[in-house]
Amino acid sequence: MSSASRGLVISALVLMTSALGCARQEGGAPGGATTAGSGGAGASASDFTARDIEGKSVKLSSHLGKDVVLLNFCATWCEPCVAEFPHLRKMYDANKAKGFVILGIAMDGPETVANVPAFARRNQLNFPMLTDEDSRIASLYNPKKSAPLSVLIDRSGKITAIREGYNPGDEEFLAKDVAKALESVAPAPAPQ
Repeated sequence: MSSASRGLVISALVLMTSALGCARQEGGAPGGATTAGSGGAGASASDFTARDIEGKSVKLSSHLGKDVVLLNFCATWCEPCVAEFPHLRKMYDANKAKGFVILGIAMDGPETVANVPAFARRNQLNFPMLTDEDSRIASLYNPKKSAPLSVLIDRSGKITAIREGYNPGDEEFLAKDVAKALESVAPAPAPQ
């Protein structure tokens, strides 16, 4: 095979891989359920503080103990992320009055982080989009840097589900996880 042909084959493989999905690096259960990351289901959520695309400081701990939180890791270059966004917008609108919060976490690095605000507007994201340019949040929840990756945290601060990747229909599994987490009641504060 000539070097030009080899180059075309490699280019085609790279394009096919990126078109198939940014995240499905491993199999996983139906609906993309996985225990990816350092803290799997059942682990306590680790706090973090990050800036949203409007420059406001957002702290995870301000939601723990009262809200169900979905951390949605994404990137401007991730086509499956864009395909998942309409479902996340709809899920957020349907459940925000019940104490459901989505925090989008853009994993774009220095080369593309400036594109995140326009990306969020273009995709009509109705939930906060945080930037994780230095990968601090990803190191806690998404060390493989899969995109999309959703981490669901219940009202008690426990991780209840981790879903890696997105294929049409996966939103149904995530919606069931969210509904179950919303049914749970936050534990009463310990007496002092």
